[in-house]
Amino acid sequence: MTALTLSRTLTDPAEGVAAAVQGRRILWPLLALMAATAFAGAAFALRWDPAPGILQKLEMSGQLKGMPEAELVEQITTAGRLKLVTGIASGVFLTPLVVLGIAVVLALVAWLLGKKAPFPALFSASAVGMLPVAFGRAVWGAVALSQLGITEERAGHLLPSSLGAWVHVGGPTLTRLLDSLDLFQFLAALLIGVGFAAATGIRRRSGLWLGFALFLAFVGVFGVGVPGLMSGGPGHGPGGPGGPGGGG
Repeated sequence: MTALTLSRTLTDPAEGVAAAVQGRRILWPLLALMAATAFAGAAFALRWDPAPGILQKLEMSGQLKGMPEAELVEQITTAGRLKLVTGIASGVFLTPLVVLGIAVVLALVAWLLGKKAPFPALFSASAVGMLPVAFGRAVWGAVALSQLGITEERAGHLLPSSLGAWVHVGGPTLTRLLDSLDLFQFLAALLIGVGFAAATGIRRRSGLWLGFALFLAFVGVFGVGVPGLMSGGPGHGPGGPGGPGGGG
């Protein structure tokens, strides 16, 4: 898949995605997503200041008083380096697993619908369908690098692509729900549906509805369910960079 084919997938998804799936195009869209995710993670780390969080944590634990300045500086420096390494590693190692997981879900859906599709075609549908997410993360990284500094709270709305960036509510659960309603994630779900249709031979409209259903499932699980379990209760949602964040 050349750069021209990649751009065609975004500008003419109806034909571009189908051609990519039928041609079993996996490598280049996967590499694009990995690179964009690693770039966004690195950009966040380079503009993130770990000092406020570390100081607050040490003060709450009572360790800040009497701590040598050299040790404090070392902790702040180490936190920044660790964030940089984990940001890049998430793009290189976690991203392929996410794409593989989506392909497995598509294979399960095909089996439930009684449709036969080669797994490489479903893998292609997953990789190609995630191109809007790759584009969004690349843009987010560019915006992040243009900032003087980024906090984890600000990172989530640095690129106003989610409904949560425009609608502000008080409840943590509703806030997480609105933040998960992201334009790039939605477009990716629809493209995955189009790719699924091309791989299984179902109608494209049915594939779009499937993509919409997958998006709703993603929002329910990763936008509300998993963060709610991780927080251990309402009002303590985990903060993190919405731009480069995780898989999906």
